[in-house]
Amino acid sequence: MFKALLAPLLFASAGALALPQCPEPQRMELDYPAPSFAVTGFDHSANRFISLLPSYHMVHDLVLAEGQGATLTAKFDYGTLVHKDLEDEKVRFYLRGPQQGSWQFLGQGTTNSDGKASIALPALAAGQYRIYAGVPGDGSGAQGFVTVIQPGTQAVLFDIDGTLTESDAEQLGDYTGIDRADPKDGAYSLVRRYLDLGYQPVFLTARVYWYAKGSRSWLDWMGLPQGFLRTSLSNEDSLFNPRAYKAAQIRALQAQGLNIVRAYGNAKSDAEAFIDAGIPPSSTFTIGSDAGYNGTTPIAGNSYGQHIAEAVDSFPAAACQ
Repeated sequence: MFKALLAPLLFASAGALALPQCPEPQRMELDYPAPSFAVTGFDHSANRFISLLPSYHMVHDLVLAEGQGATLTAKFDYGTLVHKDLEDEKVRFYLRGPQQGSWQFLGQGTTNSDGKASIALPALAAGQYRIYAGVPGDGSGAQGFVTVIQPGTQAVLFDIDGTLTESDAEQLGDYTGIDRADPKDGAYSLVRRYLDLGYQPVFLTARVYWYAKGSRSWLDWMGLPQGFLRTSLSNEDSLFNPRAYKAAQIRALQAQGLNIVRAYGNAKSDAEAFIDAGIPPSSTFTIGSDAGYNGTTPIAGNSYGQHIAEAVDSFPAAACQ
């Protein structure tokens, strides 16, 4: 089943000295229609009623080392005000590889009491992959991203609220779809400049999982790739432990071989998480009222214009091929 998705992996000593493959953020920006699958109705009649509410399904994006398998998780729930998990229902998982013109069926899972379903991913060659998790009960679903990297792939990490957007409060507009969060002055140019230099984008936010749908929509509206986007799967982490949550997520990315060369945030918890994860203060940048907190490099003026001119335009291109 997976032969078309796999490529030979070379582990010779000469290959170990080669530069890692360059990221492919342009593949994240491609608009793929959802795969076709039969809508069979729900196994449990009660779920038919909750499916009348808006869906907030999400796929938990992954960054994986080349040749390493993993478990991918998707979460399914309905309702804007009170989120109701989709329990004990089938989910179909599909994968689309860098050179593939169609979705490949991976397998089927079943949601648990927390609305989560998982699938085992095979070891994959380096490249940008797309995931779709669909609910046969009503035909709804969500797309996400699996980014398979080679050791030493360089990345730049961005918080979202108050860093790329004007304030933390604006996430409510994205969530409800009523309004778009206003971008921080120069935010688009900041991210796009690093993409042009060949760096892997990482969007790490303490927004809880049901904000993933609106966050992807906002990034797409901004003209930026939607992945790798990591939201929290826990309200507790989002509200009470953002520092520990973000530091743990950064360490997990580093453990896969991702080299985060710069990180951007605005909150004290961002500054603390970046330093906790071993990103040096000279490579961590903070903007807003807490700019410079915890020894991070401050960005003045609530705008990225001067920072781009002074610290990004002269930054070397990513070491990749």
